[in-house]
Amino acid sequence: MTPPDGYGGGVRAVAIVNGNARRAGGGVRRQLEDALPGGVRFTTSLEHAREVIRQDIARGLDLVVLAGGDGTVVMGLALVAEACRGAGRPEPAIGILRLGSGNAIADTVGASRDVVGDLKRLVRGDGVWRTIPLIEVLGVRAPFVGLGVDAQLLEDQRAVGRLVDRVPGARRFVGGAARYAMSVALRSVPRFVVGRRPTAVVTNLGAPAIEMAAAGPTGRERAAGELLWRGACTLVAGATIPFFGFGLRMFAFAEARRDRFHLRCGDPGLAEIVWNTPAAFRGAYFSDRVRDFLCDRVAIELDAEAPIEAGGELLGRCRRVELGLAPPVTIVALGPRP
Repeated sequence: MTPPDGYGGGVRAVAIVNGNARRAGGGVRRQLEDALPGGVRFTTSLEHAREVIRQDIARGLDLVVLAGGDGTVVMGLALVAEACRGAGRPEPAIGILRLGSGNAIADTVGASRDVVGDLKRLVRGDGVWRTIPLIEVLGVRAPFVGLGVDAQLLEDQRAVGRLVDRVPGARRFVGGAARYAMSVALRSVPRFVVGRRPTAVVTNLGAPAIEMAAAGPTGRERAAGELLWRGACTLVAGATIPFFGFGLRMFAFAEARRDRFHLRCGDPGLAEIVWNTPAAFRGAYFSDRVRDFLCDRVAIELDAEAPIEAGGELLGRCRRVELGLAPPVTIVALGPRP
């Protein structure tokens, strides 16, 4: 896919920057504004971002650059789609700047740590425009969705963050990485070891679900209405990109077919998770306790409420949810994946 005619000279572009991101202050802020004069918006809340995006979309845009982590990108996609529906306009292409702690989407499109340089490249028309399918869940589109340990980690991190913020002055010194480490050590690991995880039942609702193994398709398919997996909800996740945050290549088959997303369901123990972490970073983690499918729509039912996340953004808790393949978004990829 190529940029619109005139890109590099008359492109209509804005950058929506999460003003709360730790790397978005000081000199970086000024350099971003210099890279796209009059086109950089620093937002401070979801409602602020909604209003800013609505106004810019109404004027017409070819490119929206979202600067933040995975959660910022996912909510930005939702707000862009909402604004485009309201204005009766097609969705613009999306660029990504790496400014967050979870950067699975940035990894997928080759965004670097040089956010100013990346913005300059996007504005002048560098990169490859390509479409990426998304998954829809609870009215939100995202390139990956998860229930299980990943969502529980995010929920625990949020809880620890609220505690830290109550301590005068602590917010200044206890950053995202420290909060994450504290939440893992104090809440997530103890919960995993001694707590009970909800039982999940995953059922195919759409086109035949293709069972996968490390070597590829097993030759077995599951029709609509058939059970795909049942077990403790340690990992039930779908993705259309290989990455799952922090560089983990959890979804080896995410790009195998554009009409399917990769669904992983499993109940590995803590020792197995820790032992196989290096393999997960290489995209080579397969296990007898994990099942892989290519699907276009599934239902997940739990016997107790559990948190759910989409692209690193917590969506609350649920007992039943459907994941379905959603229309793609046009993304500008700046370089090869790491």
